[in-house]
Amino acid sequence: MERRGITELRYFLLPGFCGGLSTFSAVTYEAVAPDEAGFTYLLINVVASLIVAYLSLKIARKVVKARI
Repeated sequence: MERRGITELRYFLLPGFCGGLSTFSAVTYEAVAPDEAGFTYLLINVVASLIVAYLSLKIARKVVKARI
């Protein structure tokens, strides 16, 4: 029984992990592009990611407080 739960968890976590690696490699590739657009893309991506992470944390804290 415990083995089954681990297998199900593996099917949930592995695609997310692999997807994260491929996304990171795509961002890295775009960032090292020799033109100026690569730097602009990286800057926008990092700033937007930080904003989304901040907003997600604020929303998650409100949702968790509402359920307690």
